[in-house]
Amino acid sequence: MDKIRAVNLGGWFVLERWMSESLFEGVVGKDETSFCLQKPDAFDHLKKHWETFITEEDFIWLAARKINLVRLPIPWWVFGESEPYFSCLPWLDQAMDWAKKHKIPVLLDLHTAPGCQNGFDNGGLEGVCTWHHDPKNIAMTVDVLKRIAERYASHDALWGVEVLNEPHWDIDLGLLQSFYLDAYRALRDVLEEKHTIVFHDGFRNDAWVDFFTVNPLVNVVLDVHLYQNFDPKFHEAGIVDNLIFPLETQVGVIDRITQSVRCLVGEWSLGLHPKNFDGLDDFQKTVAYRAFAANQLMAWEKGMGWVFWSYKIESGRFGWNFRKLTEAGVLPNDYA
Repeated sequence: MDKIRAVNLGGWFVLERWMSESLFEGVVGKDETSFCLQKPDAFDHLKKHWETFITEEDFIWLAARKINLVRLPIPWWVFGESEPYFSCLPWLDQAMDWAKKHKIPVLLDLHTAPGCQNGFDNGGLEGVCTWHHDPKNIAMTVDVLKRIAERYASHDALWGVEVLNEPHWDIDLGLLQSFYLDAYRALRDVLEEKHTIVFHDGFRNDAWVDFFTVNPLVNVVLDVHLYQNFDPKFHEAGIVDNLIFPLETQVGVIDRITQSVRCLVGEWSLGLHPKNFDGLDDFQKTVAYRAFAANQLMAWEKGMGWVFWSYKIESGRFGWNFRKLTEAGVLPNDYA
């Protein structure tokens, strides 16, 4: 594969309230655990969501623009054996078949873990981060990864597996690396060498040189998520400083990682704090979005590629909606 130019199909099989606000009507929490516990007839609502949020038309649209991979977040309860959760497996199977039909490879991304690996809504259980406190949680995660690999190893759409999305920066690095090695061995027992195994950097992108130089790992990638909307230092930096940052600083991050392993920017967006747009008229805001997009794309192309978060969002968060940004001419319409 040439440079990866891809999108995340976020919010489909792992719910995040901000991406599907109407679905959470009557639910207090922001994560899928809250949804399953609090939403009456939760499975019926989930089934409708799985059938309508992303359809084959979306794969057709992406293929027409030559998007050459999708990163597909899935939950640790994907096989449906853990209460209060429900299995999305038939719809995941269908997604893989659509990807095969329209020739879009898939990176299956384990986005949640038992006990939650980060305490975020995207980890399935906001405010809880106990995954690393119990060896049973870690063993269960490895088991789920192996079962996923066994199910899809022979599927033509499978490009690779990401072992865990965004483990928290407070998790001991040695523990995380030990888990990564266990997960790698379990996956390699099933997958072919052509299948890529992806590790998230745990928000410590400069801590992995020894891991990738000492261990004999085949066809692996380090995933970094480079956002500028969460760190308060960017909130009032002003639009010019935000525009400069990807090419001035983030390129260096990618260059350093690439010395020891391939680097994929597995999540990024055009999301910026609203204060950065103070004093700009509509034309200037559009120009700023286009410049921010262009600068990030140029920076991410220094690595093996990028995956935008996310393809589709129900709400009006313009800077996070790949399809609307493309249709508005802020992002390119062709990625070949």
